[in-house]
Amino acid sequence: MGTHTENEGNAKRRPVRIVLAVLLALCLVGAGALAAWHFLAPKADAGATVTSFEGMSDDEIRAELDRQVEESRMTISVASKPQLQNGRVRVNVVNAQDSRFSQIFTLEQDGKVLYQSGIVSPGNTVEWVDAADAHTGEATITVSAADAETGKATGNPQSVTVEIVE
Repeated sequence: MGTHTENEGNAKRRPVRIVLAVLLALCLVGAGALAAWHFLAPKADAGATVTSFEGMSDDEIRAELDRQVEESRMTISVASKPQLQNGRVRVNVVNAQDSRFSQIFTLEQDGKVLYQSGIVSPGNTVEWVDAADAHTGEATITVSAADAETGKATGNPQSVTVEIVE
């Protein structure tokens, strides 16, 4: 008689165990899917601006895009014909007063970096740089926005080809 009662109790518990096992499996699958989505989903580009234009007119979209361009614009000013004098080059790199970004720049010639600047804050100018290996001829000045926290180049660097003269 005791065996009969145990069988009845096990028979009643079996559907409950099956339901609990299915629920547990569903929870584990859901947790796995959430973890996969979180870790495998593409990360947003730090330099990108993501905006939804849903419900906006063409003029409103154009105005918003113009505003975003204005916020991310960086003015670059360098000497087009830097002067070479005693191992120094007059690059005259100007970060305009109204610039939204600090800048860093490099002077390169013949595939070799001759000078790498520190941070040039808005409103400042680097007139002369030490570049012992510089010579007359074509060179490149590459200017990048500088990350405010790390000081490292960020965004899209802009290169200007210049002609070093004596």
